[in-house]
Amino acid sequence: SELHQASEASAVGGQTAAPQVGASVDHHFVAFVEQGGDVYELDGCKAFPVNHGPSQGDLLGAVARIVKSCFMEPDPDNIHLNMMAWVRS
Repeated sequence: SELHQASEASAVGGQTAAPQVGASVDHHFVAFVEQGGDVYELDGCKAFPVNHGPSQGDLLGAVARIVKSCFMEPDPDNIHLNMMAWVRS
């Protein structure tokens, strides 16, 4: 597919150098995972995973609520937020 070809072409370019520990970065990836029924935020800019509490069996819904309350509501004019979900079809 065209998307796969674009992905492969991008991957050939290599990796971006990782920033120094403690460096200020404006844009980076954050992952949310479910472990033991709780939602954890994995952010390389933070020292430890952040436990946001129970997913109540709905990881995607729980993450949407977390993103809304912790990322969007504090800065409603910020347009630099994207979400992607990897789910089973």
